[in-house]
Amino acid sequence: MVRCQSSIVQTDNFQTKDDVYCFSLAKAIYYVATPVTVGFYAPWGRRKDYLLSKVESYLCVESRKREQEEIKRTGQRTRKCSGKDLLKLLFLMIFHHPVITEMHKKRKNIQYVFIRFSAWEYTGSDQLWAGLVTTLCDGIENYFGLTPISLYRAVASKTKIIDAPIKQEWISKRFLCIPLWLATILLIILGIGVGALILICGFPIGNTSGDMLTAFEGVGATVVGISVAGIIRTAVLVVRNTIITQKGKVEQKMNRTNMSSQLGFMSDVKREVKIITHYIQLMEVFQRQKIRVILEITNLDKCMPDKIVGVLNAMNILLSDPNAPFISILSVDPSIIVECVENSQLLKGIADNGYQFLNRIITLPFSLPKMDCDTKLSILRKIIEGKEELTRDMEEEDNVQLIQQVTKDPVMVGLHHFNGNELGSESITFMITSQENTQQLDKGPKTKALIEEAFQYLSQENLKEYITDNVIQIRRIVNTIIITIKLMIREVHRKHIKAHKVTEWVLLATQWPCRLSWILQCIEDEQQKRSLEHKQNQILCYSELFLWDVYEKSLEELDAIKVRIKHLLDLDGDPELFHKLLKDNFTVSDANFFVPFTVNLDYSIKRQMELLRGSNNLWEAKKSHKLTTLSLLSMCVEDVCKEVSIFISLVRFMTPYSS
Repeated sequence: MVRCQSSIVQTDNFQTKDDVYCFSLAKAIYYVATPVTVGFYAPWGRRKDYLLSKVESYLCVESRKREQEEIKRTGQRTRKCSGKDLLKLLFLMIFHHPVITEMHKKRKNIQYVFIRFSAWEYTGSDQLWAGLVTTLCDGIENYFGLTPISLYRAVASKTKIIDAPIKQEWISKRFLCIPLWLATILLIILGIGVGALILICGFPIGNTSGDMLTAFEGVGATVVGISVAGIIRTAVLVVRNTIITQKGKVEQKMNRTNMSSQLGFMSDVKREVKIITHYIQLMEVFQRQKIRVILEITNLDKCMPDKIVGVLNAMNILLSDPNAPFISILSVDPSIIVECVENSQLLKGIADNGYQFLNRIITLPFSLPKMDCDTKLSILRKIIEGKEELTRDMEEEDNVQLIQQVTKDPVMVGLHHFNGNELGSESITFMITSQENTQQLDKGPKTKALIEEAFQYLSQENLKEYITDNVIQIRRIVNTIIITIKLMIREVHRKHIKAHKVTEWVLLATQWPCRLSWILQCIEDEQQKRSLEHKQNQILCYSELFLWDVYEKSLEELDAIKVRIKHLLDLDGDPELFHKLLKDNFTVSDANFFVPFTVNLDYSIKRQMELLRGSNNLWEAKKSHKLTTLSLLSMCVEDVCKEVSIFISLVRFMTPYSS
């Protein structure tokens, strides 16, 4: 009952629905059994890295809360890897075996180690998945410290993880049936005694058979020498492990010739992962809490198909040990991963269905739903607030612009040279008059006011459905509005700039680049045609035509080539929203007005439309010139030759397009 109430309080503090989703995923991860792979699915631009950080914060909050509850329940504090606790850890690691007791299994407090692996940073390496393993090793060493794990790697072969129903958390290692720590103390005492005897009595030379003291010194020196050799060996291993870390060992093996293609290398990697697993189990017993390593794999959908497959196989290595405390979060766009898996040569015939292959790896799929309108507006407002500094600079720019215009005026420059280095009273009067005339010519809202008006219109409720849930696209829209208005102010009278129209046009070009490019190409072709026919009245009438009417008239032609431009149509958003935004809103005249300032539209798309329309029109012209047998019989020789030449020219012109 208390848990439900606390959840309600936390949910009330959520700002967006994305926070609710992240909180729910964090709750699921907290209680899930390891090892597990979570599929954090979201399309490109959906703030996956930011949302992963949100999940981390919720897990940390839950971890702190559970830790306090566990301290109250058991009365035992958690230990750290610093100060006195570090010395105690090193002592226990050398002389004891950790025991996973029933009490430890019932612990509810969990400490999380977050390791983020950006696959894009390692895409240049031969084996991307090896970068995953080295990142894991490096993250563990950085979190717990280099000294403890270096010592553990030196004594790991003699340290066992014991799972037994006993109360003791540590069982002493034994040497000749006595505890190792006691044997070490006895060895130290023996070493001191032998050293004292040698210092007092000296080391005899010659025949010593029958001399008990000499025999004792010899045996003692031998035992001490062997033990010291063992200690030196362990110390050397610790120093070597400190200098050459686990990450360094994996990288060394990767640099060997053809080592990455050998099964032995994969076995070495599994061994390194097993060492990490056992080390974490030891640290769980020492720190009196459970430890989970969350490996966040990001930007994998930006890599080559074969390298993506390698990382997915590496994730299977992490999951191969049933006791591994790993939680792998695969933060990707699933559609891209599926396509790469299906196109990979490494999985030819094994994973023809990418979705099935992904389902075999992912234990817990979590797909982020489409961003709701309130969340989009919240993100939009935050982005706009970040542009306040830029719009504040616009005010100064408006004041400086008039002075720049005057100083660039040839008349003023000549007058300045005429009066020398200082301007006289007549020059000052002329400058003031010029500024007044310029202000009279360009009366209208300032740049800052226009941009703020555009942002206010963009933030209104009636536009929220047109805004994509792609945060990168939202940033592009905001930045493009600023650039577009700044460009227009230098070319157009300010009173002709309508902020709401600019905003809607930027939305059109950003959200539907293919369809808008098609419309612009249709307009260009029609205007060129009417201009060649010298139909000025028709051109004026055509300029008042709505863009949606232009689009509707060309739908049949667009449908004929849609297969050839499928990859371009995939760039567009919802067609229904396109109709809603375009209908009765923009005319041909508006399009001609905005085109010179449309910087967020890729004109190479329009070029492809131009080529396709030209190709289609030529084929239509060819069909219209189709000759029948009857018409050929009625022609003279000259007419037949003329038609043949037209046909040949059409075929020659169409050959590049058909190829």
